[in-house]
Amino acid sequence: MKIYLDTSVINVYLFGKYSEAETTKVPHVSNLFNIINSGKIHALISLYTLQEVFMFCKKIFRGEAGNISRLAFLDLLENNASLTGLLTREERLLHHKQFNLDDLSDQPHAISAYLNKCDAIVTYDTHFQKIKDKISIYTPEEIVSKLQ
Repeated sequence: MKIYLDTSVINVYLFGKYSEAETTKVPHVSNLFNIINSGKIHALISLYTLQEVFMFCKKIFRGEAGNISRLAFLDLLENNASLTGLLTREERLLHHKQFNLDDLSDQPHAISAYLNKCDAIVTYDTHFQKIKDKISIYTPEEIVSKLQ
């Protein structure tokens, strides 16, 4: 199985242990990464996600954003996941109507998952449910349960 990891999951993995609001999600995301690192599933992370992690750091950590995001990237890239690049202009134009999401910043994630032949997008963002007829959408809890 090949999954696309959305930024909402990556941020929990990287920063969830520091946020009371996210602490209930941390064990599920940790379980998911244990499965990924065991090689049972293939995970994909896009450069869009790395940009969004940097912007999260810029918003939260301000002047320390560059250093904290660098350390976060090092932590993230130690995992057994592949990277995918940015979409071409043609890919975006060709698929944007097929993946019409309420949050347009998530559209490239959906298109990337589709073009990379992912079986599912793993996310905490509920608006991805709008495209579940085109690609399966799971939370970390749901995908871990499905794989066990």
